[in-house]
Amino acid sequence: MKQEQVRAFLERYLDAHKAVYTEVHPSYFKVRLPIEVDKDLGNRPFYWTYVERLNIEPQPMFMTLIFDKENLPDDVVRGEEISFGSPRLLQFFSSARKRGQYVRLFERPGEKAERAGLIPWLNVNYKISFICDRKKDILLSLGINMINGTIFDQFFSKMENYNLSPVMADYTFTVRPVYGIKSAANRLEQYVSEIIQREDPAWAVDARQRLNEELSIIEYFYTKKDTDEEDAPDYSQKRIDELRWQHEPRIEVDIINGGLFYLLEPQGNPLNQTSNRNAHLH
Repeated sequence: MKQEQVRAFLERYLDAHKAVYTEVHPSYFKVRLPIEVDKDLGNRPFYWTYVERLNIEPQPMFMTLIFDKENLPDDVVRGEEISFGSPRLLQFFSSARKRGQYVRLFERPGEKAERAGLIPWLNVNYKISFICDRKKDILLSLGINMINGTIFDQFFSKMENYNLSPVMADYTFTVRPVYGIKSAANRLEQYVSEIIQREDPAWAVDARQRLNEELSIIEYFYTKKDTDEEDAPDYSQKRIDELRWQHEPRIEVDIINGGLFYLLEPQGNPLNQTSNRNAHLH
């Protein structure tokens, strides 16, 4: 992430929590942390325990975040330099993930809309990782219509074009779902499983071949033929375990976040195949 991307992320995060900025400059900003953010980032759990037990007025901390040290104003600005990979930014990422794991949003109709029903959709965002000595990640945003069971890919990108609110609009009501959350989630998991099964297994075959080649080298170099001691340490086994951990092909599926979306009508078209535009190999 570039510095402008880091700053944009932090501003979106703080704006979402209705933080109050006390100073704003192209090179830095100073902000008073909201209570929930202070609890995540302030590293003072005893203070918050004290405040809550005695029911006293809390005093959230201020934080000055510096993005461009070279172009700070002449007067002394004391703060914390922040960039991609810095411990503080990792704390923000962790807090965002913790507090953004689940949402419930309602589509808002036009100003002259009549009474309308909102169809429930379950959205789950997944990361599928194909791991060996290399790694490929596929990001999936799936949404399932809880009335008819239709599954849509790239669901999150579609929602960016909707007028959504955490509060249900007047003259709208939610339609009773046919599928419960558990059964809808199971259908999504089956969909993810089918995507994994369609993946070309050549990556795993190649990984095992590279593993066997490495194991052959270990067998050659780490033998005990040069010692007569029966209790000599078996360094080869440690190296073998390391190689297997590094090379053995495996697949991991992580749920990033998700939520319930209540929409006026289903839109878009289901995709027959998963888009790999978000996949990358490194």
